[in-house]
Amino acid sequence: MEPELITSLDQVNPAWLTKLLRREGLLKAGRVADVSYDSSVTSFSVIAHLRISYNRNSTAPDRLFLKFSKPVHPVTTPEGGWEVMFYKFVGPRTPAVLRCYDAVFSPEQHKLHLLLEDISSTHYSEPASQLPPTRRNCELIVRALADIHAAWWGEPPWDVLGWSLPDQAEVDRRIKDVRERISRFTNFLGDRLTENQRNIYREVLAALPVLYTRLTLPDAYTVVHEDIHIGNVLYPRDPDTDTVRIIDWQTWLIDLAPKDLAHMMALFWFPEQRRALEIPLLQQYHERLCENGVSDYSWDHLWRDYRLCVIRKLFQPPWQWDTGHAPNIWWNHLGRVMMAYEDLECRELVTG
Repeated sequence: MEPELITSLDQVNPAWLTKLLRREGLLKAGRVADVSYDSSVTSFSVIAHLRISYNRNSTAPDRLFLKFSKPVHPVTTPEGGWEVMFYKFVGPRTPAVLRCYDAVFSPEQHKLHLLLEDISSTHYSEPASQLPPTRRNCELIVRALADIHAAWWGEPPWDVLGWSLPDQAEVDRRIKDVRERISRFTNFLGDRLTENQRNIYREVLAALPVLYTRLTLPDAYTVVHEDIHIGNVLYPRDPDTDTVRIIDWQTWLIDLAPKDLAHMMALFWFPEQRRALEIPLLQQYHERLCENGVSDYSWDHLWRDYRLCVIRKLFQPPWQWDTGHAPNIWWNHLGRVMMAYEDLECRELVTG
């Protein structure tokens, strides 16, 4: 029997929840007596915090979190159902991730729903914004990322995506794609790009055939979130006893581990904060990797890969522009990542 796709809150009823919780082994006896919810709408989804009561005492969860596609916004992630794929096949062995009870994607409708644990009693969220996390929360995020990356270190789930380690043909395809997008982007911006910014793009694009040879080596490949920012993290109310949870896995990939750190710090943080926190956080990240048993990745290797990932993040604003993101997002990212490129002396990798 095909799983039922939730497309309306009218479907969220006691019968559906009873069947689902029994399937998951969470409801041994009795049934769901009532379900109520508080709901809201985001840019692409309907979300609801469910409150559940049972007809007899039960250890089954009394609160769950539901997310499903808005009627007018089909899923647009690569190949569809990217996030469902994560929660079904990757999430169960990934630390710092919410437990998922149901994950359904319809290729015909290009819609999904996810039923996740609700941890609002122990964690809180920050509204998505350009603000950086506090230093304490930065440290918690970095620790969680190291745990996630270490869990898949050396054996990322290539089969789940139907991918493999990039070969030269794939590297050539990526270089061609980047060059074409950068050309369209720089033509669009015209003299709004400084000559220095144009020169940075020119020198980086010229060096890609050499830089991208690193991508054909298996070292440090793992599961990466690919969109770490303040709005995609749930923070513990008591950071001394709990840690963050990373949410919104619709853009997850298999890539070099430092890419998540470059995304968070080089794209979202202005220079003063990044300069103060960048190296201490990278050092904490490396120490946590080592604590998790990663023994084949030196600090020098991490530092070089991080700078390479900052170079690759120069391509994020053109991609965001090309895919219809608002200018106030990609224009700010462009300025910050250009400054990171120069601060970190990334030109050394490009010309060396």
